[in-house]
Amino acid sequence: MKKTREETVKGFKGKTYDLLVIGGGITGACIARDAALRGFKTACVEKMDWAWGTSSRSSKLIHGGIRYLEMFDFKLVFEACRERRQLLLNAPHLVYPQAFTFPIYKGDKNGIFMIESGLMLYDMLALFRNVQNHRMYLHDKAMELEEGLDSDRLKAAGVFYDCSTDDARLTLAFVLSAIEAGADCANYVEVSDLLKSGERACGARVKDVLTGDEFDIEAKVVVNASGAWGDVICDMDEPGAPAKLQLTKGSHIMVPRGRARTRNAAPVVSPADDRLMFVIPRGKFSLIGTTDTYYHEDLDKPYATREDVEYILEAANSALPRANLETIDIVSTYSGLRPLAMQEGGEDVAASKVSREHRIYQGRSGLLTISGGKLTTGRSMAEEMVDLAERVLSREFNLRAERGCTTMNNPVFGTPSPDAIARTRALSAKLKLDDDTLRGLLKQGTDALKVLAMCSDDESLAEPLSPTNGHIKAQVRFAAEGELARTVEDFLVRRTEIYYTEPDQGTGVADAVADIMGDVLGWDAAERKRQVAEYGEVVALSRRWQAE
Repeated sequence: MKKTREETVKGFKGKTYDLLVIGGGITGACIARDAALRGFKTACVEKMDWAWGTSSRSSKLIHGGIRYLEMFDFKLVFEACRERRQLLLNAPHLVYPQAFTFPIYKGDKNGIFMIESGLMLYDMLALFRNVQNHRMYLHDKAMELEEGLDSDRLKAAGVFYDCSTDDARLTLAFVLSAIEAGADCANYVEVSDLLKSGERACGARVKDVLTGDEFDIEAKVVVNASGAWGDVICDMDEPGAPAKLQLTKGSHIMVPRGRARTRNAAPVVSPADDRLMFVIPRGKFSLIGTTDTYYHEDLDKPYATREDVEYILEAANSALPRANLETIDIVSTYSGLRPLAMQEGGEDVAASKVSREHRIYQGRSGLLTISGGKLTTGRSMAEEMVDLAERVLSREFNLRAERGCTTMNNPVFGTPSPDAIARTRALSAKLKLDDDTLRGLLKQGTDALKVLAMCSDDESLAEPLSPTNGHIKAQVRFAAEGELARTVEDFLVRRTEIYYTEPDQGTGVADAVADIMGDVLGWDAAERKRQVAEYGEVVALSRRWQAE
């Protein structure tokens, strides 16, 4: 039986790990999984919830990076296309094909020849093994595909394929995979300092954020995969050391899909600065973004400003004028920080031109730090990092892996068989759950059957949280029992997408969520009230732009 978070935290004490991974985003989760699968004794800690930072605030795409072709970053595109294919195979319940319609308008910087050449190159870098290769359509056929395009200006359109995902759940799947492989992983454990033996990093002083308990975690090798907080950890290691990161902020807005008037996802070019963004269908909604601006403010509280919102709307309306989107259409906003590797030229280089390639650094203390990269390439970044950690462990501790890297063709935790999918559908029908609820359950993979078993034991758990959000009470209970959720925010933002898609962003069901989670986690009335209030602050931050 899987340990609870609290049992894992208790078990950290008195052990010496081969690897301690700091950071529970996609990179840290993939590193912990890879290391554990190789047989290394591995710990992973995250100061907030899994994927709380950058990894749950992406454009929710698993993509080859078509925009990086303009930067001639072919190596990154090739790597990302390869990883996209593997994620389709290894996490099919969380990664699915998404068609994109790329409009070509009169007066655009890049005409039909350039766009088709770019799409052909994109197919080539995927070794022609994408879901489908691109196709080009002239005006009339393109308008049949996408009625929201500007008919008067349209010359043609190209259709190509990438993938969409639930970024928070994908990260969680890698965490649960790491645990399944033997890693000890705990969220809400914050690193306050690094332990040193002489000059060598040998673990971390940590604090259980939920209880206030402080203790040490000892390890032979410490890996800093803390994303936007990478320089904070590096400063603990070498105070005053030069920054390794350039942070940029990416903001998004969510609108009803009917207002965006797109069938496929659509790349849109900002008339302000020629940046490429996307309008991406997500069920009944469309996600639009992202911005790309340098960031120097509170790492824990990035938010979409009014300037961000207006920039996104201007770009979307320029490419899709029939949509005529307005601020009143916005259901939610969010912002994440990109932990990009420091480039020569600093901020004299436009934020959108900074390379997304990752870098690995080894400090004088032996601290290993990784920066840069993308959601799509988390697995391959982890392979490179664990290869380095393995060399260090072999050289300095005479410790070798039990086996090589096995993650390339290894399905993530919860990947369902056809039989499991069929049983999930049958049990959902028996319980008379609606299609929206079924879609959410299918994203939980094999765990969906555990959720449905709860409903069979207690029919009240099959009741919807609300008439509109497509989630049932059993999913709240299971999030606390089996998915490491420890706050109302964890459930409403990262175990589901209620925060993004409900008109009230989930404030109307926050009390019910607090009561169900509280029954599992032993919250008293005061704690339940505090949880709801803290979630209200999260929602308020996403609406802060309205007062600017």
